[in-house]
Amino acid sequence: MQAQRIIIIHPGSLYLRIGRASDLNPVTVLHAVAYLRRENRNAQTYRDVLLPQVQNTTEILTEFEEQRLQVSHSIQSYAPPQESYERNAKRLRVVTPPQQIATFNRRSVPEDLPLSHEKDKNEFDGNKGDITKPEILFDEDILLLHENEASNYNIHFPMKRGEFNVHKNVGGSTAAALSNMENIWLYVLKKHLNINANTLPQYSAVLVISDVYNRSHLREFTNLLLQRLRFRSCFLLQEHVAATFGAGLSYACVVDIGDQKSSISCVEDGISHPETRVRLAYGGGDVTQVFFNLLRKCCFPYKECNVEKDYADAALLMNLKERYCHLTLDVCGAQERCFEVKKFKKRTRYTLQIGDECVVAPLSLFHTELVNLTGKAKQAHVQLRSSQQADSEDCFDAEYIRETGRRNGGRDQLLEGTLPLTGETAEDDLVVDDVVERDSNLKTSDKDELLYINNGQILPIDQAIVRSIERCATEEIKRKMYSCILLVGGSSKFTGFAKWLEQRVMLQLSATCSSSSTPAFEVNVFTKEMDAGMIAWKGAAIMSCLESAPELWIYASEWEKYGLRILREKAPFIW
Repeated sequence: MQAQRIIIIHPGSLYLRIGRASDLNPVTVLHAVAYLRRENRNAQTYRDVLLPQVQNTTEILTEFEEQRLQVSHSIQSYAPPQESYERNAKRLRVVTPPQQIATFNRRSVPEDLPLSHEKDKNEFDGNKGDITKPEILFDEDILLLHENEASNYNIHFPMKRGEFNVHKNVGGSTAAALSNMENIWLYVLKKHLNINANTLPQYSAVLVISDVYNRSHLREFTNLLLQRLRFRSCFLLQEHVAATFGAGLSYACVVDIGDQKSSISCVEDGISHPETRVRLAYGGGDVTQVFFNLLRKCCFPYKECNVEKDYADAALLMNLKERYCHLTLDVCGAQERCFEVKKFKKRTRYTLQIGDECVVAPLSLFHTELVNLTGKAKQAHVQLRSSQQADSEDCFDAEYIRETGRRNGGRDQLLEGTLPLTGETAEDDLVVDDVVERDSNLKTSDKDELLYINNGQILPIDQAIVRSIERCATEEIKRKMYSCILLVGGSSKFTGFAKWLEQRVMLQLSATCSSSSTPAFEVNVFTKEMDAGMIAWKGAAIMSCLESAPELWIYASEWEKYGLRILREKAPFIW
């Protein structure tokens, strides 16, 4: 199969990465769609926000301030490793008092700049009365909507926190989420790859999915690719497995920090160990809100910034976080920075001073009390067993087998695969399992998820990595995983983050050992010299062109004939 005829699709909560397997890099667009609202008094309104919403309760704000002070004091005691003069002298970081930074920012005066290009003059004109508003918007057109313009649209992100964005408002069903994805993908294929919908039967698709998956969602994804978009064939690939291929590794503990979720699993020889998979409900978007709250505490000069209602402001804050935040503690003191805001036919430059706020914000991944700012009830999801994901369309589903198992031990033989599923079964021979057994199975996953919750607080990323690796079967596998922790994801690109994570994991291991002993494993965290957000996409492109790939493709005719059975047989992961 030619690489030019293979489309790699990696959908995320914030961005969609899509391109041909032969492309050097994918096209990256906002994974959102905006529909023009009908002029009807009874028309329902809904708009997803670009950043997670902040919970402004007194309890959470008080907890946030206490944790901020604790983190600030801990990094102030940091001693730089380069001792220039006296060997025994310990010099502390130079810290500019927050009051001094706030005074500078309060006195900072915005500077109006000329609109030098015709594009700048027309970019924010908005919709005029004599111009019909577009029925549907994508990507940058959504980000350019001002607050008053956005009120005319229902804006949907089809994925949230790494899974379908299902809610009780308009457009909140699974079917609506899939329809939104279909529209977005067709738009990108047409505009950026020059592929029309009627030519898709000439192409095959690889879909990069979450490692912690829901089997019914995989069925819907396959229906979307083969029946609605009408690709010739497809296969599904877990993103952590794809990341190891993209990094050229045979094994790794993959740590993927996205915009709205952080996920961890241990991958060995192309298989993600199910018991090590976990998805944590925090990511780069939460860090952005923490950073914004810290900026407001030091009198952020752009006072009109409203990330809840204005997508352009939210995108600006995301950009400032990526440019300014780091974990290099040798950089200290007040740093003077400039940024521009283009809005309402105006171009304005702001100057601000920033201190340790750019360090405290990314440290919220290690001090998760800070990310409680976007909601305290954050969840940890682990991989459910097949018996806990019943699907009425799967004739080999464990729940179906339990419900229709034969008496006198027949059920156990079916589960073990020793009793063939042939012949007629008399109605009198059918038995129904005890409900208590099913309930006990459901509680098993709850106990697994509680491993990543401590006194109601979701675990930081370093502790979650240790919990995940410790669930590996043997000491040899644990040793390999600690020695190869692969850091990927678009929100892991803070300077110094990999080194900081390595030291924190080592501290976690040291805490489990006696004071006189050394940690049992060597810890090594590394990144690849490419965009961390594209590694999984690149790995999927590589895997789709391997000699063994033809065995993985599920053709549209096979899916129509066999349904879930062919997905169970051909999926490159444990179903």
